Amino acid sequence: MNIMRYLQAFRRSALVIAAGLLVGAVSCASVDELLEAENPATILEDQLNDEALLGVLTNSVVGALTSMYADPLIWAAGMITDEQVNGVNWEGTARNSQRIVVYNGEQVSGIYGNLSRYRSLGDSIAGRFRTLIPTFNKDRRMALVLAHSGYAYTLMAEYLCEATINVGADIFTPKQLAEKAVPRFEEAIAVATALGGPSGDSIRNLARVGLARAALLIGDKAKAMSAAGAVPATFNWWVEYKATIVNNPMNGMVTGANHNLGVHPRWVNGAFETQDIVATQTDPRIQHTAKWTTGHNALTKLYKPYQSLPYSGFSAARTVAIAGRDCEVTPRPANCPILYEQDTDIKLASYVEAMHHYYEAAGPTGTGPLGSTLDFVNARRAFGNQPAVTLTGDALMSELRTQRFKDLYLGGFRLGDLRRYAAQGINDPKHSFPTGAHPNAQWGNYGDATCWPIPLQEFVGNPNIRR
Repeated sequence: MNIMRYLQAFRRSALVIAAGLLVGAVSCASVDELLEAENPATILEDQLNDEALLGVLTNSVVGALTSMYADPLIWAAGMITDEQVNGVNWEGTARNSQRIVVYNGEQVSGIYGNLSRYRSLGDSIAGRFRTLIPTFNKDRRMALVLAHSGYAYTLMAEYLCEATINVGADIFTPKQLAEKAVPRFEEAIAVATALGGPSGDSIRNLARVGLARAALLIGDKAKAMSAAGAVPATFNWWVEYKATIVNNPMNGMVTGANHNLGVHPRWVNGAFETQDIVATQTDPRIQHTAKWTTGHNALTKLYKPYQSLPYSGFSAARTVAIAGRDCEVTPRPANCPILYEQDTDIKLASYVEAMHHYYEAAGPTGTGPLGSTLDFVNARRAFGNQPAVTLTGDALMSELRTQRFKDLYLGGFRLGDLRRYAAQGINDPKHSFPTGAHPNAQWGNYGDATCWPIPLQEFVGNPNIRR
């Protein structure tokens, strides 16, 4: 993907969307006045029927995900799970880190609004393509937009407590949102299959992984296994970032005096508050600075995470333990893992993720592309420099959840995973929302938030919503 091209397209499309929102919000007299203004950079709505702009529309959907994936989705969702502790000196962020989320909170509207915009773009542009592209049923652009539309509904199901659609009166549950994702993924697979070639194969696998993810949410284990089992071992799909164009905001969270992201005590590789954690950091998937620091709020103890497996700078050969000492010293030891950089890409979907979907659905006695569930667990443990285990039943599934957490750490999955486990009645203390005393003693105990609610802005701006 040409990052500059999609950014330019996204900016132009954003102007169209913004213009449409303004038209719906002002009176007819004001609309006439607005339309008297001239902006040569703006694409008017009726111009979107120009075939030359089909790529602009496609890239608008891609850009909508890129602009929100690292922040607010991964960053903010990690606050109410056991992925991170956050050290931002803002009251709202501090409360979110404490699992206290309210419908008029500062991050709620951002998460809900970004996800709703992503969903709206995917659905509306897919609908437009049905009339603009004569052969839409075997067109790359249609396949890609449909796959993203499926991901939009899936992410809404994982992140939101509930949601409205298109200023409607109906309020949809997470399961209902995931159910809407399924036909979009299935159509994307059909279109990508008809397209064929490397491009079609890649989009088809993107949709397969997404379909397996959505199927787990609705409890359709057979569909999850069928979709995930067809994904090839070499598959990865990246959300792309580029320094100076679209920076990965994770970089600013772990660098500079105002850094604010730290590994949660549950997953620190040693005793929390120890200032020389080196020897125990042998698993490359969750590596962090050997010493804690305090950043933006000068309070929260932060073991800054190094790039994990879902990020493009990850290397299994780099560990703090191999370096033998703290990696944040000068000169920096060879083979040290690296902090998130501005051009760090993030996996949206991968073969490893697909196999986790498969074996979760298969259960403790299941078999699949990589052997039994125990075989898969031990393969992932070997990747993390851990010895093999001989577990069965619930203990084996708990270890599978641990390996999933490590493989997908800070990749945008943990909130959906914890909510799915809770919905299934799984009682696994190691894989549940954090409770009890917060790591910052001054903040008291954790709250009970598990998702992001419909924000105040939706209640104010949606005249049809009923509560």
